Amino acid sequence: MDRLELPAPFAALADLAGEPTIERAQALGRALNAVPDLQAWLREQRQLTVRALLDGPLTKEDLAPRLELSPQRVADIASGHGRSKAKRTKPAA
Repeated sequence: MDRLELPAPFAALADLAGEPTIERAQALGRALNAVPDLQAWLREQRQLTVRALLDGPLTKEDLAPRLELSPQRVADIASGHGRSKAKRTKPAA
């Protein structure tokens, strides 16, 4: 089986690609179940990074085109605001 080419941000996950084995299936399942934690960590790191950049010499107007975002979205990220809190709530069981 050919190894998949993963985009650069996910290159570390290449170890999960390979021959079909029980261990690989288990590792993929664990990785998949951890996606919400990974997303939360990525959001937190993005917020901290953008906040630090804005605390330096850069403005949201400087960052916006470089991050391919609007100045308002840059400010929202730096403040920790998500696009919509409603999307993250789980439906009642």
